Amino acid sequence: MPPPTRLRPTWTTCCERNISVKRYLLLTIAVVAAACSGGDALSLEDPWARPSPTGATTAAFFMTIDNPTDTDETLVSAATDACRVTELHLSAMVDGVMSMQRQENGIPVPASETVTLAPGGLHIMCIDRIADFAEGEELDITLEFVDANGDSHTEELTAVVEDR
Repeated sequence: MPPPTRLRPTWTTCCERNISVKRYLLLTIAVVAAACSGGDALSLEDPWARPSPTGATTAAFFMTIDNPTDTDETLVSAATDACRVTELHLSAMVDGVMSMQRQENGIPVPASETVTLAPGGLHIMCIDRIADFAEGEELDITLEFVDANGDSHTEELTAVVEDR
């Protein structure tokens, strides 16, 4: 009687396994590289507005805009139900007098940079205020951005009214 034959495992050959390992490693490297590269979206941080005194018809919104992408963006407009009109402004000292200048071409947010909208500088101006900007109120605002390729997108956020 002949000795029993051994069944061979159905594993792939050494060469085929190396190809699979190489593919796996390449895929892993691609995923890690994508995770480490610049993000794919703007980050809108700490949106807020100052409380408005009774009878005031204007107010302003502030925040930090971080652009982790490799594409320049421009904030071109803002809208909120809290105001009849919103404009993008820069407060600047001109000849010893603080004045506001409308940013007709928007507010640039360069690639890999952060832009801060803050009192005394860039801000979103609320003209003909409808809602009360009372401490603790939350106000929805929609921002429109255009990237360097001419593509536009909107970002919606909620600003908290705080006395800072």
